Amino acid sequence: MIFAMVLAVALGQIIYFYPHVPDIVASHFDGAGNPNGWSSKPGFFGVYLGVLLLTVVVFVFVPVRLGRTSTPRLKLPNHEYWLAPENRQSTIDFIQVQFICFAIANTVLAIFVVQLVIQANLSVNRHLDDSVWRALGLYGVFVGGWLIRFFVRFARAT
Repeated sequence: MIFAMVLAVALGQIIYFYPHVPDIVASHFDGAGNPNGWSSKPGFFGVYLGVLLLTVVVFVFVPVRLGRTSTPRLKLPNHEYWLAPENRQSTIDFIQVQFICFAIANTVLAIFVVQLVIQANLSVNRHLDDSVWRALGLYGVFVGGWLIRFFVRFARAT
């Protein structure tokens, strides 16, 4: 449900801002926030939609499909224990929830970064705000925590 709401925000962002950004969009920035790459407005928003679609496929449909296979090809430590009939469903449920959390984090990051790019394109100098670095840092912390949670969960057979 939360992921659906986050996707709705991303789609609303596209619908609202598409008419407002210039036809040629600064779409790539150097480390100092200065534009150094450009794309068409349809190209920029098309890539954004593609990223959203890829997020849905990889982090929602793949784990759901995984849960429907009789012998998932998961490379888990202690996989005999975690995929044993009595533990299999809780393992699949855990993986699906964790992938949805990752999808939410990816989409929130995409919304934030795209919003910064939109704001840069609506400003006179088209300079990207440096808060993008803080967002990427927070995302890195999230990914690290997510990976640790995964490894800790499956490292032991209990």
